[in-house]
Amino acid sequence: MTAVAPEKPRIAILSSSETQTHLTRLISEAERQLLLVSPYVRFDKLRNLARHVQGALAKGVSVTLVLRERDFSTGKEDPLDSDALTQLRQAGLKVLVLKDLHAKIYSSEKNALLTSLNLLESSINNSIEIGTWITAGTPEYASVEAFLKSEVHLTAQSAPPLSAPPTKTPEPPAPKREPRATPARQERVPLQVVTDGDSDAGHCIRCGDDLDFNMDRPLCRGCYTSWKKYGDANYAEKFCHGCGEPKKTSVAKPLCRPCFDDLGDIPPPDDNIVF
Repeated sequence: MTAVAPEKPRIAILSSSETQTHLTRLISEAERQLLLVSPYVRFDKLRNLARHVQGALAKGVSVTLVLRERDFSTGKEDPLDSDALTQLRQAGLKVLVLKDLHAKIYSSEKNALLTSLNLLESSINNSIEIGTWITAGTPEYASVEAFLKSEVHLTAQSAPPLSAPPTKTPEPPAPKREPRATPARQERVPLQVVTDGDSDAGHCIRCGDDLDFNMDRPLCRGCYTSWKKYGDANYAEKFCHGCGEPKKTSVAKPLCRPCFDDLGDIPPPDDNIVF
């Protein structure tokens, strides 16, 4: 009896780390249009993702973000009150708001990603998420497009426009004073090691996103999941855990030379990290 090979699934089921990788791929590969539907959004904590969206806008891609209209579930902070989101809107990002939105859909003219993932640091770094990857030209992709048309595009409202900065009345010129002596150059302040949970203190050495500064944990949850498959502490990574700048680092040596020198007498981390 001839064995029958299992049928290849038309829809890929993605793990947490795979969902993040496919989201970045979808944004980077878009050429004409990109739709990001996420009820809860905070780009200030997702600088690497914001850079990818900025790159799509720079290529001339029409990018639209749909988020949940402000209510009790969005918290006290206005989702639109974000420096990173303001910068993206100034670069051409179109923002829509939709009451009671809970769906998370990211799509381009090439693919669609249906997932539980919000555009939040907590979703990307801490939560267990799942996603489905759908290719354009399939019946499933057409169904996603039909849903977006009926449930999102027809009911979403444009977000309030960006407020123009207040116009300042020119002040009279100050009286001319004698030039002051140039102060002596101050020494560079050493990098502070933060242990109180400040998420702005460190950066993932693989994706560059913000996380707690911890020499024993220089990877975010998603990137750590990928790293632990091989567990090579000397594998070359892309960012400095301290300053977040593009540098050649590794789990064994997560800091660039200037940041390492600023640590002073703090011992280097163990080769193994525990999450």
